Amino acid sequence: MFFTPFFKMLLHKKYILYLRVFTSLVINRTFIPMTRRFLWLLTCCIVLLSACDKRMVTADNPPETNNPTTGAPPISDKKVQAGVQGIVTDANNDPLAGARVVCGDQNTITDQYGAFRFQEVNMTEAAAVVTVQKAGYFNGIRTFRVTAPGRDQFVQVQLLPKTTAGTFDATAGGVVAASNAQFIFVPNQVLDAANKPYKGQATLSYAFINPESNDFADIMPGDLRAVNDKNELVALQSFGMMALELQGATGEKLHPDGTNSVTFRMVIPATLRKTAPAVIPLWHFNESTGLWEQEGSAEKMGDSYVGTVKHFSFWNCDAQFPMVNFKAVFKDDKNNPLAYTAIQLTRNNNSSSYGYTDEAGEVSGLVPANEQVTISVKDQCGKIIFSKNAGPWSTDANAGTFNVSIDPDARLALSGKVTTCDGAAVTKGLVNIQVNGVHYETAIQNGNYATSILRCATGAATVVLNPIDETADKMSTSTFQLAPGNYTRDLQACDVIQVSTISLLLEGQTTTFTSPADSVLFTSYRSDTSTVSIYSLSAAQKTPGGLIRINIQLSGIQTGPSVSRYFTVAMNDGTYFSESLNITITRTGIAGEYLEGTFSGNVQKIPGNTTAPVSGSFKVRIE
Repeated sequence: MFFTPFFKMLLHKKYILYLRVFTSLVINRTFIPMTRRFLWLLTCCIVLLSACDKRMVTADNPPETNNPTTGAPPISDKKVQAGVQGIVTDANNDPLAGARVVCGDQNTITDQYGAFRFQEVNMTEAAAVVTVQKAGYFNGIRTFRVTAPGRDQFVQVQLLPKTTAGTFDATAGGVVAASNAQFIFVPNQVLDAANKPYKGQATLSYAFINPESNDFADIMPGDLRAVNDKNELVALQSFGMMALELQGATGEKLHPDGTNSVTFRMVIPATLRKTAPAVIPLWHFNESTGLWEQEGSAEKMGDSYVGTVKHFSFWNCDAQFPMVNFKAVFKDDKNNPLAYTAIQLTRNNNSSSYGYTDEAGEVSGLVPANEQVTISVKDQCGKIIFSKNAGPWSTDANAGTFNVSIDPDARLALSGKVTTCDGAAVTKGLVNIQVNGVHYETAIQNGNYATSILRCATGAATVVLNPIDETADKMSTSTFQLAPGNYTRDLQACDVIQVSTISLLLEGQTTTFTSPADSVLFTSYRSDTSTVSIYSLSAAQKTPGGLIRINIQLSGIQTGPSVSRYFTVAMNDGTYFSESLNITITRTGIAGEYLEGTFSGNVQKIPGNTTAPVSGSFKVRIE
């Protein structure tokens, strides 16, 4: 008798077609146990009917704001200056060239190795964020704690392709069935960019992020730090994540209305089902803070979690636990820092957290409070080469230095003498090392240098060695193709180091950026087809006031006239100038030499949309 009115409502002609479609997609699927099928159908129909009773969201009735936390996030917003570099790959772990990378107020493009580098960026010390964007992929977002101001930090990001899960009529609503998940949309729930109901076929792009994956640390957004509904900072153990995005028939971006719920069912990874909680908090990812935020919960039904969401983002079914801050230093058996190395911390329940060491071999992050963990070091093939139990810690912990014995097949070891032009030992300086686009450096001590770089036995890499004699202001550049192994390479620093400069006249004021007081950089990358090289000159002032930075993108570095692909000047008051300019290159060369030229034209000032003439010159060392 209790269910009679409910099923009378279901027989209304408005829902007959929907239930037929839903039944064929859900009830007939074999991966829901028979005892749960009715429960899943009943849950979804209740959600559908209750959602349809709600007031329609239109441009005059905007979506609700969904932010369960109150007040500022419980994390320091202190800013520091540090470098950031990393590698971007696709799902096959192949490098992705031409991806846009954003950190702080700077952006760059990955090169042919999928590599990028920011020499100095202003970022949040406790939660710095790097965002990677490329057409056809969901954004890749990495959050990390800066180990120390001025040091190069390292991230690795694997982008997820936007795979079409299915389409549905936005006016009528419908069900989309992905490989391991299903989603229910109610009628008129989807809005366009103007917050008006979208009429037509909507496409759901979906990607599942599996905590069981060996690449989980490189795929997942953030670093598993989160803000719960009590505005507390906690750590998470994931039982499954998903990325969701809606598009219209012509590719325009759509979104749920923020009032009506989208019901989802997501299969729990096989090895996690026994320990998966009966009810688990839901978390969405805040791309601006780099933290997960608690919003709602999901219920375990058979082998799946069932829940509802009101907006699309990265979503996560996670258990939370208390944590403490942790740091440690990792060196090889010759006491060389293990820079940019993957570190894994595993709990007794086999869930793990991850991080990468900085240029000095230091890693900083969070570990479970009052639990013993296993600390592991991974090579670039993902193989564990070191493992040790540590903890428990009840307060913030400095675990000290770990020395790791490295198999010769898992590292590229470089050492040798560095001399001046007359053969004397260099007493003060360093050797810059670039391996397939990733930059390392090691100090010259008593005329010698040595470094150890974790590699994978997958063939030779392009290695560029650049010794610098800081006393004589001289340097040199040598390039090798080297497979993993031990190598002695004696170097000589003979070429005179010249400063890099970019000077411009804008609105009657001349400004000159000069290294090393200012950051003046040359970078290069290739398009997806690896047939077109794009070059960028950029500069940033380290002193307050005046210009913040300038960026010029070139289509080539051959001598002669050309037109810039892009030119922008950003001011510290928020205004900026942008336009393509005439470029004349008067001198070019290889890595270690200098690119020289001039530029001129008119730029648009924003805000205001006024036009201003600009001219200038550059002399920038080619990296």
